[in-house]
Amino acid sequence: MKFHKILFVIAILLSNGALALSNDREQPINVEADSAMIDNVKGVAIYEGNVIVTQGSIRLTAEKVTLNYSEKQEIEKLIAEGKIARFKQRLDNGEDITAQAKTMEYNALTSMLYLKRAAKLQKSRNGKNSYTSTAPYITYDTKAGLIKANQNGRRKGRIKMTLKPQPKRR
Repeated sequence: MKFHKILFVIAILLSNGALALSNDREQPINVEADSAMIDNVKGVAIYEGNVIVTQGSIRLTAEKVTLNYSEKQEIEKLIAEGKIARFKQRLDNGEDITAQAKTMEYNALTSMLYLKRAAKLQKSRNGKNSYTSTAPYITYDTKAGLIKANQNGRRKGRIKMTLKPQPKRR
């Protein structure tokens, strides 16, 4: 029973109404991994080995996904990590948001997505990128739609952003 609650909470976590397709929340969640360990006493679920989480238009892949949840079975944090963890989501307006980093952390309490180490965030339509940001560290406020790229206190690395002009309408 608790395992099903965890999957339900993953659904809420992965389907941000402002970003996802309107019907993503209504879609089933599929989790695939080479192994899973759920510790209800500590409030931790760990999936390892080619982890794939999908729900509607949302797809998250990583070598390891760790979920931390409260005694009430509410997700507090999701951490995806590996050589490169990847996230993709279709928006209602037809655009795609893709992100990748060595570590992705989503704080469900603040609706903040943290992309750490080799971070990249892209927005595209019909396979054509309209926005790309790369930095050592990217913070994405999923409620406000605010993106912040920085070095996270490091002096190594530069922030790079590419904004592509929209084609002129005739």
